[in-house]
Amino acid sequence: MKKVIQGDRAFDLTIDPDVAYRIAVLAQSYQGEGIMPMEEDDVVDSDIGDDPITDIEAIADEAEEPHEDVLDDELEGLIRGLNIDAKHDLLALIWVGRGDYEARDWASARRAAREAEPFDVTDYLEELQMGSDYIENALEAMGYPPPDELS
Repeated sequence: MKKVIQGDRAFDLTIDPDVAYRIAVLAQSYQGEGIMPMEEDDVVDSDIGDDPITDIEAIADEAEEPHEDVLDDELEGLIRGLNIDAKHDLLALIWVGRGDYEARDWASARRAAREAEPFDVTDYLEELQMGSDYIENALEAMGYPPPDELS
């Protein structure tokens, strides 16, 4: 468990801040780059009756995009590998970064995350449009700078 003193406040995290930043990066690339499947985007014109040429542009676009399965597997693997307290911290970080709690209210955010209805944190994060930003904002507000490779 790492402890950072910011002013007279101590913030104890069960989740390793570097792991939380990695999760944020994966969530950002999964969501922010537009590679989450969208029903319209996944449709390739397969009706050869009215258009004998396959939709080459759609196939080329799909080939250029990183495969969401790889990103999804890494994101799920990281979160699945966390213990329950670290998963609660991840949820609390999202809430702090979203503005539901202030960084100085970390203990309250963590308590609320422990008391929340059990659910899949991975699914929750993937459904949030700005989940990666929330995690990064919370970590920075709590005095945890991004790792050197992210700066």
